[in-house]
Amino acid sequence: MAIKDCVNQRTLIEGLVADYRSLDETTTDTEKELAALQAEQAAPEAIAAVQERLAAERERLGEIAVEGQAAVDEFHAVCGGEQLPPPPWPPR
Repeated sequence: MAIKDCVNQRTLIEGLVADYRSLDETTTDTEKELAALQAEQAAPEAIAAVQERLAAERERLGEIAVEGQAAVDEFHAVCGGEQLPPPPWPPR
């Protein structure tokens, strides 16, 4: 991989990190919303809608984590000793 490709790979990783962090914040807010709805014993439809949204957010977080880790692994394999900040997703 040429230096330009390593730069492009780093940019891709940085974008995935930003996406992950943003969605992680959204997911945390959705969890709080769900907890509040459950505490006030909101309508089952409202709770179900938030649970469905939360499940979709968590699924997307997992997808970003897998895609991001694969990009990080490729970067380390091809771009040598260049360092990246630790990714925000849990290690696999």
